[in-house]
Amino acid sequence: MNKKMIKVALAVGATVMAGASMAATEEANLTVGATVVNACAIGPGTLAFGGALSAAVASAGTAGTTADVDADSGTSISIICTNGASAAITGGGGANAVGSVRNMLSGADLLPYELYTSSGRATVFNATNSIAYTGTGAATTTTAIYGRILGADLAAAKKGTYADTVAMTITYTP
Repeated sequence: MNKKMIKVALAVGATVMAGASMAATEEANLTVGATVVNACAIGPGTLAFGGALSAAVASAGTAGTTADVDADSGTSISIICTNGASAAITGGGGANAVGSVRNMLSGADLLPYELYTSSGRATVFNATNSIAYTGTGAATTTTAIYGRILGADLAAAKKGTYADTVAMTITYTP
């Protein structure tokens, strides 16, 4: 009986070893994908008229009065969009607007000003007139916004520190 068990054990062992040496393989594909969507972000900016006001007052000495000299300034805001994404940047009326007139506020005193889409200051930057932008996807870029206080408004302004906040919106198709 011992010989019989040894033969069975050898037969089982040979079968197990034969199965291991006859391994089968299968292949399958791994599908890899990505979806790139349009996305944009806009950063804040600060437009300061400080130096421009001083320059306007200094120019008035030779030009006549401060009513004859506008105070101009400009700033840059940061923007980033997916490569090829088209966007439009618009500006609100400002926290101290009276009707369609943007104003900076100092205490109870108002100082009217306007924002523009270009250095020529021909097109007002508002909810209707936007700044167009096409994303490069590579890095944050900047675009300029220009401001002006009319000389007549500057001449009528009382001493004070004036400020306003204008909400900007970037609109794009995701």
